[in-house]
Amino acid sequence: MKRGRPPLLTLREAKEIALTRGAVIAIPGKRSDAFDLIICEEHRVIFIRVRRTLTQFTWPVEVLHQYRYDIARCQRLPVTNVTASEFWLRLPDGNWQFFLIQHTGIIEIEANGRYIQGAGHPGESTAHSRD
Repeated sequence: MKRGRPPLLTLREAKEIALTRGAVIAIPGKRSDAFDLIICEEHRVIFIRVRRTLTQFTWPVEVLHQYRYDIARCQRLPVTNVTASEFWLRLPDGNWQFFLIQHTGIIEIEANGRYIQGAGHPGESTAHSRD
């Protein structure tokens, strides 16, 4: 079953955002790959999964429900002091939502990777994956 055309515009925009954080490696391959981009920051490497969505999500638990398989695949990557995984969503209006993936759930973050005030901190998750 085909899943539609590749999200070339979305991936191009994601790469532009990622370049503001460091060197970027685009993962050549199919949408079935676990990650689309790798950001090489000064002190860590971030693996990024990019998706388009027709919905703006209010709560991280909604993202976990809608994209549970993508996030579960990303959670397989070991979280260390020098690696991280993020899930990026492009909304229909062209805005973006960004989430840090942890083994216990996800936390919404800013485009630059900083935590959003009130959205939790590295020690706590705002939503949990069941997969």
